[in-house]
Amino acid sequence: MFLEFKQKIVKDYTFFTSILLMAISLSIYVTSFYMSYKEQLSHIEMLAIEESEDLFYKLNDNGLKNLSIKEELTTEDEGYFARIFVYGFDIRHDVVFEHNTLEWSKSFMEKAISQDLLEYDKVYFKFELVDNRHLKLFTTMRYPLIEQQKFLGEVYVGIEATHWAREQVRIFCYLVLFNLLARFFIRYVAYRMANKAMEPVVQSFEQQKQFVANASHELRTPLSIIISGLEVLKLDDDNKLSPFSRDVMGDINDEALRMKKLIDNLLITARNDNKTLRVNKNLFSLNDILTKLYNKFFLLADRKNIKINLNLIDDISIYADKLHIEQILAILIDNAIKYTEENGKINIKVQKQKQEVIISVIDNGKGISKEDLPHIFERFYRAEKSHTDYGNGLGLSIAKILAEKNNGKITVESEENIGSCFNLVLKI
Repeated sequence: MFLEFKQKIVKDYTFFTSILLMAISLSIYVTSFYMSYKEQLSHIEMLAIEESEDLFYKLNDNGLKNLSIKEELTTEDEGYFARIFVYGFDIRHDVVFEHNTLEWSKSFMEKAISQDLLEYDKVYFKFELVDNRHLKLFTTMRYPLIEQQKFLGEVYVGIEATHWAREQVRIFCYLVLFNLLARFFIRYVAYRMANKAMEPVVQSFEQQKQFVANASHELRTPLSIIISGLEVLKLDDDNKLSPFSRDVMGDINDEALRMKKLIDNLLITARNDNKTLRVNKNLFSLNDILTKLYNKFFLLADRKNIKINLNLIDDISIYADKLHIEQILAILIDNAIKYTEENGKINIKVQKQKQEVIISVIDNGKGISKEDLPHIFERFYRAEKSHTDYGNGLGLSIAKILAEKNNGKITVESEENIGSCFNLVLKI
């Protein structure tokens, strides 16, 4: 129980902390990417403006018109100019100057220029696959030269941005790797914190379990003596008790039996928690148990004018703890009688499916609400709280424990004011 709870704490803490860390990391990355992206845009816009100014001077100075760009380069500029390209055109669309050492970009630029594919003042990002191996990226822009509202020419400029793109991908990969490693660290911290937080809870629960086990065990002996003493008094012909005294003695006996049942259930629960609950498996007839229980509960049902129908099939032998299976079925039938109104009906039927046998207890009683249905197997949970004489909320919890100890399970289908169907599924 605590292991599942601790795992849930660790899981939830890890999940929410990881999501928070991922959101923060992603926000930082998006912000830095946006700033870097704006820088790329600003860079190419500045290049376009500079080259348009150069175009203006070249158009207005014949001496500059035929000047090769290589003559303008210095050694320091070679690295920069190796990553850019420039095309300058006059108003007649004649080439004024051209510089492009990025061979892989030429085919696209020639097509873009000849077919007028690019809009003015708009930055384009273009990926090119070089030699079917390397993916290259460049940014390009078409910028008009306008002087005194007169169109004089235009420039096409571009910058290789492959390094920038790789850097962004590398940062993103580092970010993902960081979050993955951080998740393991967060999980480790969460596990340590959960262990620390659960220590006093586990210790308190262990003490409680031990107390319940000891108290239940110690109470059984005096209670058995009380019940035996009451039985002796009933059989003693010499005692001359008044009718009132006999009624009181009967009430005491009934309450003692109820207390004994509660103590037995608490003891089963405590032994299950301490993993000391014994299971004595043997081969026995299922029909014998069902017939015995039918005879046992027939009179109890008859008092409320409830009809019990027992539908048996060919006798089936079950390998399990006979007392456990009998107790499970007794709990299910007893609950069906308690929660079925007078003149109701209860069906007990057996089905065989492959390597399983299903014993169903079906009633047309009050049913269980959708809100209560997920909790009915919890300890001390009472779906019907308005009737305090309906038990202590341990019956179905005990039934589930015993079923699981015998490699079985209990399923339930119920609808309010229509009835319930409890199925005990056992392996043959």
